[in-house]
Amino acid sequence: MAKQKPATKLCKHCKTEIPYDAKVCPNCRKRVKGGKAKWVVVAIIVILFFAVISASGGDGDSGSVTKVGTVSDGASSVSSDSGEAEAAAASESASYEGAAAEVQTDYHVGDILMDGDMKIVYMSSGVYAEENKYSQPEEGYQYIYLQFAFENQSDTDDASINYYSFDGYADGYSVDMYYGGEESLSATLSAGRSTSGYIYFTVPEDAQKIEVEYTTNYFTGDKITFLYEGEQDSGYVLEGDATATEDTFAVGDVIEAGRLTITYLSCEVGTSYSEYNQPASGYHYVTCTLEFENTGDSDEYVSIYDFDCYADGLNCSQKYYREDALSATISSGHKAKGTVTFEVSDEASVVEVEYLTNYWTSNRIVFSCND
Repeated sequence: MAKQKPATKLCKHCKTEIPYDAKVCPNCRKRVKGGKAKWVVVAIIVILFFAVISASGGDGDSGSVTKVGTVSDGASSVSSDSGEAEAAAASESASYEGAAAEVQTDYHVGDILMDGDMKIVYMSSGVYAEENKYSQPEEGYQYIYLQFAFENQSDTDDASINYYSFDGYADGYSVDMYYGGEESLSATLSAGRSTSGYIYFTVPEDAQKIEVEYTTNYFTGDKITFLYEGEQDSGYVLEGDATATEDTFAVGDVIEAGRLTITYLSCEVGTSYSEYNQPASGYHYVTCTLEFENTGDSDEYVSIYDFDCYADGLNCSQKYYREDALSATISSGHKAKGTVTFEVSDEASVVEVEYLTNYWTSNRIVFSCND
């Protein structure tokens, strides 16, 4: 009898139980070993796929990154007690200044860039204060953060955003990335979707010049540089889009997707999974339960990593703590049932979960998670 792989493993860093195939712990954000060997090949294929997309430059010039404006000063002047109307008006003022695109290589907080069809906003920067007393930087060092917003303005193509595309330098020397911060920048964005998040580095407290390079094209090695200049906040607010996707599927629907028949069994909203896994303040969990049947002649693999969730068009973090999370190799004529769980803002009005059916064509099935 073939040995069955375990569903989970323990992170050696924080001792949290995580999916067996995970390469990065979702709790402490540190790299872990293990997982299924064939996913190394899949990962290489996916990286090459997105590199090809990046090399094409979308609808713009290949490898061309341009500055299209800066965040206006109005957004950063909003006070905490100015009222919702004034806050909304100020947020609207965080727009492009000047119509002409400007080519440059070094960017500052507030700059708005276009990389092909990807809009990038350098939102803020500063020193990150780690509350965990066991994860403090060494003496003479500090954690810093840079916050970005990414918006995929393509009509058809996916885009992968990940903190591994960033490298940090202090006075010309490479510095380590810190994986313990919150809301780390990592998302797959389908057409029209957006995300925001942070990257963190450990740097000397007396560093005079700190640079963060972002690789925009792995084939050509093209990079752009973001300058860290201390505590800076552009006031930019990433706005969502509450427009529902056409042709979404509801609970009870049965969908034919190639050699798979998918049944959308349920969508549940919860405020906690266990006493140890609570959503952040202002958020709740959304869990979709799906059944997959392989009607083809060869094996099919289904994983939680094939799913993304968007709340009003903004990417949501996936949670990996459920024991019934989807992860199965389905042989011909057999079925698998499992869940995918995401952390969603309480303020969101349109919540949708996307399942990627084809890496090469970016074909997706969209499941509605609304009442």
